[in-house]
Amino acid sequence: MATSTLVQYLETTTNLATGGTTQVGVSPSDRRQFETFLTETAITKGQLVAVDVSKMATDASGGLTAATVITADFNSATVQKIVVGVADQSVTGTTTSPQPIRVVVRGPVGSVPLVTVGCAVGDPLVLDTAGAAGSCMVNTAATTLHVFAYALETVAAAGNIRVYVLGTGI
Repeated sequence: MATSTLVQYLETTTNLATGGTTQVGVSPSDRRQFETFLTETAITKGQLVAVDVSKMATDASGGLTAATVITADFNSATVQKIVVGVADQSVTGTTTSPQPIRVVVRGPVGSVPLVTVGCAVGDPLVLDTAGAAGSCMVNTAATTLHVFAYALETVAAAGNIRVYVLGTGI
């Protein structure tokens, strides 16, 4: 499950065998860290995902909980507040056929659902407390949730937003 935290290739040009250089670009993946988890539910690309704490009922060691994710949801019957990152792909798994899902646990992500009306660059983001599963909101003084990311853009309305996931210990 754990990926390397080494710095990836950072050059923007490469040397040609014939002499000179050519642009190779800068990819956001050069700053992203992914982890692969399992899911037994449907998760949509861009949604916040959390460890599946319901697995503690069948595995008291916590190993299955640490390996399985579900759409993060502040108000679900089984509380799913422990955000580990943002889904990098849409996947549907089942209890009898869990599927691997790639999750961005650190770095920039292009399209995360935001329920807050208005957000500025650098605003701290937390899981939506109103109950929109897989969505985030701007942190306020009244919120005591863990900040999982910061906004990378200013938006005037709710919708999708670019964020930088902090990668806090996964």
